[in-house]
Amino acid sequence: MATKSYGLPALPVINSGPMSNHEQFHVVYDGPALDEHRMNVRDLAPALIAIADLFSAANTELNGTSAEVRVEVKGNFKSGSFEIELIFMQALVAQLRDMFASSTATAVSNASAILAVVGLVGGGGLIGFLRKLRGRRPKHVEVDGESCTVWMTETEVIEVSGPVLRLYKTRAVRVFLQQMLSPLEREGITSFGVVRGNDIDLDIDQEELPAFAFADTREEVVSDFTGRKLLQIESVTFKDQNKWRVNDGQSAFFTSMDDGDFLAKVNAGERFGKGDVLVVDLQHIQTIADGALKTDFRILKVHEHRAPLQTALF
Repeated sequence: MATKSYGLPALPVINSGPMSNHEQFHVVYDGPALDEHRMNVRDLAPALIAIADLFSAANTELNGTSAEVRVEVKGNFKSGSFEIELIFMQALVAQLRDMFASSTATAVSNASAILAVVGLVGGGGLIGFLRKLRGRRPKHVEVDGESCTVWMTETEVIEVSGPVLRLYKTRAVRVFLQQMLSPLEREGITSFGVVRGNDIDLDIDQEELPAFAFADTREEVVSDFTGRKLLQIESVTFKDQNKWRVNDGQSAFFTSMDDGDFLAKVNAGERFGKGDVLVVDLQHIQTIADGALKTDFRILKVHEHRAPLQTALF
């Protein structure tokens, strides 16, 4: 991973087996603003609270009421870093054993596993998934048990676990994760890290913040289906991210063009213009956000490109 040392002393990695309910690690905010080993409490306090809330929300989503967690700050603040412990309440250890012994046993019922699903350790989890998304919205998800295939385009797919996808869809988790990284929005604080022992488990730079941004709006998908459609082009825009105006014979509407292969052909010089007809797979998504109904269209795949329709003369 990154070569940053964060100026930390070596810490023992706590490893008491798969049933461990105790995990110890350093969380580090680093950058020129912390050269004097000081950090504004108005930045630090909300970030610390967000870390506790993040683990609580993740635990609730993954384990329901079968386990409880708390986060404690321990030790001295050094070089802009601090050590925190993630601890499951000791009274629930027997229940955790029962969970692991049952047919509904889950791999996220201990501190270490939750750290991995969130992505603070292990290089994957929710944080790794968001890094791969780079702020993009998945187009389609296929779930097969605890394995999920996330389709970004017709050819680009990302494989994630069921627990990671559940955290991605959980509003509270996404909001608290963004708040945990919010000190990086301040001038002079350039990175966030997680350190265990002599190993840097996670290193997030300031430039990566857009990947973890979360629009704080409640959006409910009420309809999402894809079907084969014949569309006539009314206006053409070749700029990236711009929508095209099309007509399906009943009404005109704007749609995004998400078929990268088709766009590549157009950019390479294939003839294309107003009135042309496309046979496409069209995704139709209806959502409710902030009390308003919104409809989005996306052309996922262009199967056929035809010349403009001709009126019969005889």
